[in-house]
Amino acid sequence: INAEYGKQWYQRRVRGLSLLHSAQMLLSALTLLILGCSVEQTSALAPTTALSFRHDLQSYMMLQLDMEPVKEAITVCSWVLKKTADSVHDAWFTYNAPSRIHEILIAGRIRGWAYMLQNHLENNQAVPTGEWHHVCIAWGFQTKKNILYFDGIAIKEEASGDTKLTMGGTMAIGQYIKHADKRADFHNHAFGGELLKMNIYKRQLTAEEVNEMFTSGMCSDFEDTLVADAFLRWETILYATERHGTITEVPITCPGDHWNVLYFTDFYNKVVNDEILKKMKDQFEVVEEFFGHKIDDPLIQHLRDHH
Repeated sequence: INAEYGKQWYQRRVRGLSLLHSAQMLLSALTLLILGCSVEQTSALAPTTALSFRHDLQSYMMLQLDMEPVKEAITVCSWVLKKTADSVHDAWFTYNAPSRIHEILIAGRIRGWAYMLQNHLENNQAVPTGEWHHVCIAWGFQTKKNILYFDGIAIKEEASGDTKLTMGGTMAIGQYIKHADKRADFHNHAFGGELLKMNIYKRQLTAEEVNEMFTSGMCSDFEDTLVADAFLRWETILYATERHGTITEVPITCPGDHWNVLYFTDFYNKVVNDEILKKMKDQFEVVEEFFGHKIDDPLIQHLRDHH
C-alpha cells in the first residue's frame, strides 16, 4: 500500500512540476512576445519625433528636478526650428533658481538670449526662420568656461568665474519665465517653434562631441553614446513630461532602417484597440513551439544598444 501511495505521490509531483515548468515557459514566451510586439521595425524611411509649440503663452512644459548632478557642469543641446522673425526673442529653455533669474536661458534668437549662470554670451549669429539648426550651451566649474555652439561650432566663449549652478529652481521648455517655481506666469516671449533631441548632460561636453553631434545629423544615434552622461533625455521630455497648451508631435523622416519603440501611450493604445492581441494570435506558434525559436537578432541588438 505504501509503495503504491508513494508511486501515486511521485506521479502527481512530477505532473505538478511539469505544469509549473510549462507555466513558467509560457509566461516567459508571452513576456518575450509582448516585448517583441512593443518594438516594431519600420521601412526604409523611419520617423524621429520633434515637438512643435504653438506661439502663445499657454503652450509649455515645466519640470522641477534635483539639480545636484549638474551643480558643477552642464550642457544643454537641441535641434531648433525657429518659426518667428529674427527680431523676436523666443525662449525655448529657461532655468531660474530662487533669487537668480537667467541661470540658463536660450532662445531661438541666440544673439539676443543665450545665458549661462546669468552671463550673457553675446554673439552676432543670425538664425534663419524655418530651418533646423543645432544649438548647445555648455559650462564646467572645472574649466571655468561658458561656451555657446551653433551648428557644431563654438561661436562664443567666456570665463564663468567660481560660480556654481544654483539649486532649487524650475525648468521651462517653450516659454520664458522670471521666477523659480512652477507658476504658469509667462512674459510674452513664447517659443512657437519646434525642438528635436533636446538633451541635458551632467558634464561639459567637449567641442569634438558637440561637433560630432551636429555633423552626425538629426537622424543619427550619436546621442545614445552619451546616455551615461545624460541628466535629462529627449525620450523623457517626449514621452514622460506633462504638456500644457498646444504641443504636437511632428514626425521627421529619416533614411535607413530603424526600430520604432512604442512608448507609454502608443503601446497602451495598441493594447486597447487589440492590435497587440491580434499580433500575438498571429504569432502564437512562438508560444506553442517555443523551443527552437528565438527573437530576431536585430531586435536583440537593438535592445542591447538602446535599452
